[in-house]
Amino acid sequence: MIIRQTTKEVLAASMMELAKTKSVDKISVKEIVKNCGLTATTFYNHFQDKYQLLAWIYNRNIEELLADTKSPINWQAALIACCTPLQENRAFYKNVLKNTAGQTSFRYQTNDYAIALWMEYIRKRECWQEVPDEISFYFRFYMRALSEAINDWFLDGEKMPVEELAARIDAAMPEPLKPYLRKR
Repeated sequence: MIIRQTTKEVLAASMMELAKTKSVDKISVKEIVKNCGLTATTFYNHFQDKYQLLAWIYNRNIEELLADTKSPINWQAALIACCTPLQENRAFYKNVLKNTAGQTSFRYQTNDYAIALWMEYIRKRECWQEVPDEISFYFRFYMRALSEAINDWFLDGEKMPVEELAARIDAAMPEPLKPYLRKR
């Protein structure tokens, strides 16, 4: 059976292939598109820059997880799902996390994207026009902290089981978020 790839998937595969032999901070958009036979225009039709591509590679799993707003999500299972891509592609994600920095880095891009996905999920689940400011504040605060905790856990060699990490992150959840993230 032939499996067709979207343009985004082709670009992602190209980036991942190049990252096997080169630091991601040294990979250019020109190299990414040359490697897969596309053009820079095509790349920029889909992504702002290579950091947004890196974020998409990681966050497409979360998109799938949040696609069904009718079914409640088990928060600890969602946290484990956030760690799974890191564990499945250790070399790639170590390269990405160690060799990107600044406001457009992988960490910022993935976190901003994940925050937007989760906020939209909560908004739809609660049938809100907009997420209230207080919930938005706590959610952004919590997501930034859990992102750093996951990154530290991963880069420090995953010294505890992922289930324990998820349980600790869950236990650190601010009270105002519990009604929205712990729905069963």
